[in-house]
Amino acid sequence: MFADIVYESGDEYIQNSDDIKAACLVIIPCLIGFIMAIIALRGCYVIPSMNSSFGYLMRYQLISLLIAPLNSAVFYLFGVVFDIKYIIYKSRSFGLISTTLIPMILSQYLMISINRLFALVTPVHYSKIYDPKLRRIYVFACWIIPIVYTVSFTSYYDCGYKFYHYGWVFSFVISDTCGTKFEVLLRGVQGILANTIFIIDIITMFLLVCFGNRVFKNKSAQVRKREINFGQQVIIQGFVFMIHGLWYSLAYKLFPQSIPENWRIFWTTSFSASLLHVFGTAVIFIFNNEFSKWLRGDKTSWIISTSTVTAIKK
Repeated sequence: MFADIVYESGDEYIQNSDDIKAACLVIIPCLIGFIMAIIALRGCYVIPSMNSSFGYLMRYQLISLLIAPLNSAVFYLFGVVFDIKYIIYKSRSFGLISTTLIPMILSQYLMISINRLFALVTPVHYSKIYDPKLRRIYVFACWIIPIVYTVSFTSYYDCGYKFYHYGWVFSFVISDTCGTKFEVLLRGVQGILANTIFIIDIITMFLLVCFGNRVFKNKSAQVRKREINFGQQVIIQGFVFMIHGLWYSLAYKLFPQSIPENWRIFWTTSFSASLLHVFGTAVIFIFNNEFSKWLRGDKTSWIISTSTVTAIKK
């Protein structure tokens, strides 16, 4: 995306205060997001209502959300702050992890969005669609397909995604064999997955708002509340991800020309991506009532939730 702006000599530079400042602005939100994802993952194991297909899918989504900020934090800390040039030279390895995680995380978002939609439209067959064996297959596919395809594609065409000092940004490497193939591929995959998630979330929201009484007519008030709670979380997470995608693609042109170009690149790419690690998990804590109560230490509703989950399993 910024390959025509950043320059190739980014591997060799003399560190200055701006480098450390930019790196810290990435590292701090990444570490906050990493800690928040650990807390959320813990919640998936101890909150009774998370002992479900939805909770199972969320656990593996959160594992991916743990790896992404850790990957960025390690690179910027050791490569940029500590100025270890070997890390900078190996930035394509960190870039490969990032480009693999993007479709992986989006695929998991898609699986969770589909899960919420199926919970509404096919409640009778829901338990069969998400039995333990099939759930493992879904998660395995979301992990293995992006890894195999991204690694094989980048190896075959010698494509890369590396760090550039100008703008402190990871961007696509333009080469004779790869050209823009990798950028087109990744943008295309992201676009298809993000648009599909958006459409499914819109349908889910429409069903919840317009046909909520009909959809939940045979369900208890507790189950109804829980399903709306889960659906709300997923829809808002999808919205946050969509807004970030628009910001990443368009905001560079909206910044005042008085701001240095390298900082305009940084604010709209590396920094905004690091904030996404915080906001993506914050949505769970803010908009999932079960997590909010758990964080406050409120267990008054857990007995009811436990009995509801047990009844559903039976």
